[in-house]
Amino acid sequence: MPLDKGAVSPRRRHTTGEATRELLMISAERLFAWHGVEGVTLREIQIQAGQSNSSVIAYHFGSKAGLVRSLIAFRYKTIDARRTELLEEARAENSLGDPRTMVWLIVRPLVESIDRGEMFVPFLAKLNENPLSHGEYWPRQFENATVDVSSQIPLDVLADMPERVRRGREVQLYNSVLHMLGDHARRQQHISEARLSSYVDGWVGMLTASVSASTSRLLKSDTAVPFILHPATESTDD
Repeated sequence: MPLDKGAVSPRRRHTTGEATRELLMISAERLFAWHGVEGVTLREIQIQAGQSNSSVIAYHFGSKAGLVRSLIAFRYKTIDARRTELLEEARAENSLGDPRTMVWLIVRPLVESIDRGEMFVPFLAKLNENPLSHGEYWPRQFENATVDVSSQIPLDVLADMPERVRRGREVQLYNSVLHMLGDHARRQQHISEARLSSYVDGWVGMLTASVSASTSRLLKSDTAVPFILHPATESTDD
């Protein structure tokens, strides 16, 4: 029987579909990095991706929220794989008690993403400006993926801090890393190892600064809601 020249194999359709999905995610990432998720329309993403079908995003992702969740999962597969690799190296070197090691575990995979030309870090910085957005956009399997790196590392220097302070420092660190690196990515400015090492020095200082007597007194009488990392995760108040 002669082959139907108009037929497309299932494998070819699958490959084409995956390529379109990836193109849409990367196009959306670049727009989100500058304007935030709420500042970009599906039509703009479609045009950026060079797609003529107005329902292409709905077909592949269901909605804008589905697209954002898919983008986060897509990028974090690489970032978390790299972070796991660095974590194993740190264990082998017996350096897990060093605050600088923890900061590098957060920073290095993000810098490598920027060096690949990805706009994921500035996208995360924009997304992080509205903590409530995590409830709608963050995939469950990647919740707190960066912040909770610290929970895997026994930092003696943080052991005596109230839990509320420690978690607050992690939020400060995460926000500062995203916004500092995200700004470099938007400007397409290479970060030298010397500058990056200096940034890490500052972030380590932010993380490990001693709790003042004034702050300790205020914490005892403060009944405010504890820091919230994501809607599903609250820190414990001390």
